[in-house]
Amino acid sequence: MASPTQATSNTVEADLILPLPTPHWGKQSRPAFTVKATTTIAASPDLILSTLLDTQTWPKWNNFVPRATLKPSPDSSLPHVLRPGILFTEHVDMYGHGKPSGLIKMKLLMTTLDDIRMDDRSGSRAVWLGKGYPDWALRSERVHEVYIKKGGKQEEVVYNVYETFSGPLAWVVRMLLGGVLVRRFAQWNAELKAFMERVD
Repeated sequence: MASPTQATSNTVEADLILPLPTPHWGKQSRPAFTVKATTTIAASPDLILSTLLDTQTWPKWNNFVPRATLKPSPDSSLPHVLRPGILFTEHVDMYGHGKPSGLIKMKLLMTTLDDIRMDDRSGSRAVWLGKGYPDWALRSERVHEVYIKKGGKQEEVVYNVYETFSGPLAWVVRMLLGGVLVRRFAQWNAELKAFMERVD
């Protein structure tokens, strides 16, 4: 039986684990923790990444965060696409009520879009930094990785997302929302997978 902080299906693995280091905040000590979800997707990595960053697609597949509002940028011809330096607000259905009135607003900053080049994988990484709380109280950083896993019998396209929470309030988030976040991250992965495998 899965624990309250673990969600496993035939296609997605999600769990609450010890804190993983992140590009901006680096290595964090307890009470920090990480929520992580991983799946494979039968679609091209470039298409997965472009769908993930195009917030206009979110209402079509993303019931966890069905909408995002981006801060206007005068130099962009694609005002709905996330890119480094863009501030945005996620409208989060944390408890799965499916009602617009129940959405929680989360402020974030996209900081990074770079390549993954390792012996066993190649792809892309996008990073979002939480901006809803003072850094001294709560820090969060979400890392999305889309890559081709090399080796084995055949290459697979992996989508891996994890968010590390740290700071004095991290233990409160873990106590109140740890299990919920694991289930919602698993939902995010499963819904992106289903959408991509339908449209690719």
